[in-house]
Amino acid sequence: MPPPERITVATCIGCGAMSRPGSCDTGCTERRLELVRAAALDGLADAETTLRADLATLSASADELRAGPSPGHQWPAAYAQVQKHARQALQDAREDPTSGTLLAEPAEPAITWWCERCDGVDAPQPCLGICVWRPVDWARLDIYDELRERAVAERDRAQRLRGLLQRLVHTTPHTGQHERSWQALAEQASGVRGADALSAPATTRGGPRAARRRG
Repeated sequence: MPPPERITVATCIGCGAMSRPGSCDTGCTERRLELVRAAALDGLADAETTLRADLATLSASADELRAGPSPGHQWPAAYAQVQKHARQALQDAREDPTSGTLLAEPAEPAITWWCERCDGVDAPQPCLGICVWRPVDWARLDIYDELRERAVAERDRAQRLRGLLQRLVHTTPHTGQHERSWQALAEQASGVRGADALSAPATTRGGPRAARRRG
């Protein structure tokens, strides 16, 4: 059977040892399985949800800039309008410090040995003399790593969009220069989109929320 996406294992709060006794009559097989605490995966999934909502808001404002003003416009009024929309987008998609904290450092993995026949898990550690066991939910490291890579790319894209919109908000052209300024910023918006297309990570699975439902 494939390694579990999520699993509950008795874990010592002192030394970090993990044990889910196997049930194989002839002895368990041992396959290396790297895990992270499921809480870290779930927190990262929530952070990605916030990032995606921010990206939708920021991208809509950048798309307006790329598309250009409507026919029959007056440049100063059109520029003021797109500035207003960008200012609102920046307010609605303020950077979330919680997401930044979750993405700053990866979760610490635990190396375990898993039996593919009975689902037993073992990760012995040097005993500190007093063992206190608690059930802990764990998730596969590769699922966590894939999500974190995607979330980091989304955070970086959001930061590029915020930088673009901040330049728009804080740039007020001189009389007669609104069209020129708009075009320059529209080119920058196209550049951000091109960089995003090149750096976007591939997605190969349903993601942690699907794993949470199956677990």
